[in-house]
Amino acid sequence: MNRKRLFPTAFLVLFMIFSLNFIACKGGDSRGNTVIVRLSSEPERLNPLTTEDAVASQISANIFQYLLDYDPQTFELTPVLAKSRPTVSTVDTGKYKGNVAYAYEIREEAKWDNGKPVTAQDYIFTVKTIFNKYAGASNLRTTVDFISDIVADPQNPRKFTIYSNQKYILAEIKSATIAILPEYVYDTEGVMQKFSISDLKKISKDTTIKADENLKKFATTFQSTRFQREKEGVVGSGAYNLDSWTTGQNIVLKKKKDWWGDKLTAQNPIFTALPEQISYKPVKDNAAALSMMKNGELDAMINIPPKDFNALKKDEKMAAQYNLVAVPALSTVYIGLNCKSPKLDDKRIRRALAHLFDVPTIIKTLAGGFGEPCPSPFIPQRDYFDKSLKVIDLNIEKSKTLLAEAGWKDTNGDSIVDKKINGKTTEMTLRYIFASANEAAKNMGLMAQENGKKIGIKINLEPLEAKIMLDNMKKRDFDMFVNAAGFEPNIDDPKEIWATSSNTPDGGNRSQFENKQADALINQIRSELDHDKRNALYKQFQALIYEEQPAIFLFARQERIGLNKRFDAPVIALRPGFSARTFKLKAN
Repeated sequence: MNRKRLFPTAFLVLFMIFSLNFIACKGGDSRGNTVIVRLSSEPERLNPLTTEDAVASQISANIFQYLLDYDPQTFELTPVLAKSRPTVSTVDTGKYKGNVAYAYEIREEAKWDNGKPVTAQDYIFTVKTIFNKYAGASNLRTTVDFISDIVADPQNPRKFTIYSNQKYILAEIKSATIAILPEYVYDTEGVMQKFSISDLKKISKDTTIKADENLKKFATTFQSTRFQREKEGVVGSGAYNLDSWTTGQNIVLKKKKDWWGDKLTAQNPIFTALPEQISYKPVKDNAAALSMMKNGELDAMINIPPKDFNALKKDEKMAAQYNLVAVPALSTVYIGLNCKSPKLDDKRIRRALAHLFDVPTIIKTLAGGFGEPCPSPFIPQRDYFDKSLKVIDLNIEKSKTLLAEAGWKDTNGDSIVDKKINGKTTEMTLRYIFASANEAAKNMGLMAQENGKKIGIKINLEPLEAKIMLDNMKKRDFDMFVNAAGFEPNIDDPKEIWATSSNTPDGGNRSQFENKQADALINQIRSELDHDKRNALYKQFQALIYEEQPAIFLFARQERIGLNKRFDAPVIALRPGFSARTFKLKAN
């Protein structure tokens, strides 16, 4: 036997054992202080002004910051870039007489990556970009249209005042929760400085005004790949930078060295940023994601299918490795209906479709009991949620009656009801689109499809990639779609989802619901500052939506989350149920 050959082998084994023990002591595995988060889909972009994607928002929350943000435990607005909440006053004299003024000051510590301070000009630039109708931020534009002007303090570049010429219930919240962009990165030529907010609002609303080529050129650059997904162009004042984006594999954020917010963590936990890296992995297939979770390859996963979630909780090994928790989510599941489709422009047809869904069964079987009925466009946590509204029941006979009343009958014996529309026989065949990774959405569609056959409605299920589905929704290319609506901790402004003015390609009114009475109620709600009067208006609005049925409201969600115990990872009620930057690596 050759001892000289055995010694290196034995030494190597001892070295490997020592190395593995060392790694274990440093946090359990070779990943160290990197949090790995599963995404159910890959975001299209990471520009916070041009994306509506909740997945993208989850990532960009670590890169960009607001003047104020919600405390994840109390839901109170907490100063972040701002030194404090704004000073609010009514202007009695001068140019802005009658306006409501919101005065802010940005904290001295706030810095961009080049070491320069965050200033009022950066905020003004960001808001102007939203008002630039070519820049792709129209969805945000409806939320800040109350702003009439913003004036920087000539004596202090960190101070500014926002003026609003209208009363608006969410003025403070909406002005404070805009992700602020560094002007020096996104507008190197200072194009937006040449336009006032008033100019931009006129250009946006008046189609007769000739398009300004500089505005369009800026907007084209702003929406380019550089500022959507490249690390040199995705820049904020937050704790993390975009380090890399490998399509289909991961999006990696890296903690900034000597980040300015680290010094403020002791006085305000909202600045907490502990992991060295956060790696987001898009894994569309639930089975593949669960396999990764079982192998300990993920540190955070949401939307765990109900059956799998319950099975994981019963698995001793998984329960020892992961915290498996269900928390109330500020979110509802609904089915949007295309109210402009000639097949669905009658509210009786929309109600007939609602009677095809068995909501209690959906909650019990498809959602695994993790939800509660919600027949309203608002979540049950609101004090103005109308408890008198009843979930529309499964009722095949009622559906048949409503179809017949609306003039739909099977005239050609093919088992599908039809009707002459503009002189042409049209059959009730509907496209039901849903995200291909959403098994519950598929099963809800199968329920509607099977019940629809009984009354002569043919429902074709169409699974789509998340990006393609969003594109279809923007184009209003659907009859029915499944969606989860997310809510902020504050009170609701229905304008973004239900107002006629929001029925634009980038607007949130996907159902194309246009109703003068609803628009009037929305305007009243937005300007009513009295709590009790506003709540009464909210209830009138809910009753109207319930009657018109622009969507089928199903249930309020509970989020099912798995968090790896190699971290101390607090659960929060804000979406997505955790904040990856607060994960603290445990020492073994």
